[in-house]
Amino acid sequence: MNFIKQIERIKKIHKLICGEKTGAPIAFAQKLHLSRSQLYNELETIKEFDAPIKYCKKRETFYYETPFELVFNYSFKIIKDDESREIFGGLNFRPILLDGTLISLL
Repeated sequence: MNFIKQIERIKKIHKLICGEKTGAPIAFAQKLHLSRSQLYNELETIKEFDAPIKYCKKRETFYYETPFELVFNYSFKIIKDDESREIFGGLNFRPILLDGTLISLL
């Protein structure tokens, strides 16, 4: 799935939970065009951020047990071919042949 679409879906889930307007799990999943099991996978993702998500059978809604704020900030920039360059990182790389001879990459 597209990264931005997943973030937008999580934001929508969060908004519905905050408003306690999710409905039962099946209805909530349908609002999001997900299966019930996919919904629970998304809820687990949010719980990984320490979200105190609970479900009330009486009110038939998911809710946050304690106040919880979820804020996503992201940005992206399109890089044209003439702006791109290769960047290498990591440890010092010293190419050595099997006989122990150092070689230069310049």
